[in-house]
Amino acid sequence: MPSPVPDPALSRRKRPTQREVAGLAGVSQAAVSQVLNGGQSGVRIPDATRQRVLDAMQHLGYVPNVAAQRLAGGRNRILGVFTYESVFPSSRRDFFNPFLEGIEQEAAVLDCDLLLHTRPAPGHLNTGRSNTGYSNTGHTKPLSPQGHSRLRLADGTIMLGLPDQEQRADLTRLISEGHPTVFIGRRELPGVLLPYVTARYAAATAHALRALVQRGHRRTLYVGAAQRHESALDRERGYLEAVADLGISGQVLRLDDGTPHMEIMLDQQITGILFENERLADMWLSAAAHLGLQCPQDFGFALLGDPLYGAELPEGWAHSRIPRQEMGRQAVRLLETVLQGDSELSSVDLPCGWVTGSSLGRGPG
Repeated sequence: MPSPVPDPALSRRKRPTQREVAGLAGVSQAAVSQVLNGGQSGVRIPDATRQRVLDAMQHLGYVPNVAAQRLAGGRNRILGVFTYESVFPSSRRDFFNPFLEGIEQEAAVLDCDLLLHTRPAPGHLNTGRSNTGYSNTGHTKPLSPQGHSRLRLADGTIMLGLPDQEQRADLTRLISEGHPTVFIGRRELPGVLLPYVTARYAAATAHALRALVQRGHRRTLYVGAAQRHESALDRERGYLEAVADLGISGQVLRLDDGTPHMEIMLDQQITGILFENERLADMWLSAAAHLGLQCPQDFGFALLGDPLYGAELPEGWAHSRIPRQEMGRQAVRLLETVLQGDSELSSVDLPCGWVTGSSLGRGPG
């Protein structure tokens, strides 16, 4: 008769329980629970008793079941961070790094821990960036029902990145189910209120255009990527409104094939350009050089934000500066107000900085 196959689960060390902690410490399970939840029920635990419980936990290797505590209705002072894009490996030059720094700093001020969700889409890893600055594999992280459960380990979640349409539907379901969520960046979802922290991209774009006009550029062009996410739409709106306000010539060009259409600059005698990101600027500058055109001698430009691709901007490039670290801090504060039931505050918008440079050039105006 064959020997029975041992159950691997039985061969593993049993996870210690609250009952075992209570027995070793010589206290009730209720006392252990009070130590775990920080005395939130108002019952004071003597310091000596608390220390016995802590010593017993350490001796047994007891780890609290965070999910069970969360389901019990209390706060565990853990804030989740979910990114739709890859953030590791990263460096201080990574576009997302300042957001994460701000989140960490403010979480420490509020005495909260962070739970960073890094699980990628099954079988896929993000290995590159698209011309929007985000992953170009087409496989960003999903929010599956299992993912919803993991998010609920935290009191609430801060989200970053660009969800696609399917992921936005998942996000809508998550918020409809009552999970407190704040997004870094304006994200519009039909039928639900998604609190967010954003930068004043429209105002920053208008400021950059005025800087070009002050240098004599009266024929201008906005060059953007094909993907029309919210921050890109805000920039484009700021450009068109400023063009009308200033009474100058302005056109919008969105590149969906990666090929700069230089003829528009030549045919329309455009001398001032705003680029949505630095990859578009690099591409345009390279194409212009092949035609014998140089910046700032023949045209001027400004960049509408910080570098997306982990590199420093070349010296002299005029550009807007996104308050990324402060946006991370404000996202934590906004999530805290949501957790406290403050329904009046639904969004925060922060001003961008401005760095002038020789790339603005001099126009004929």
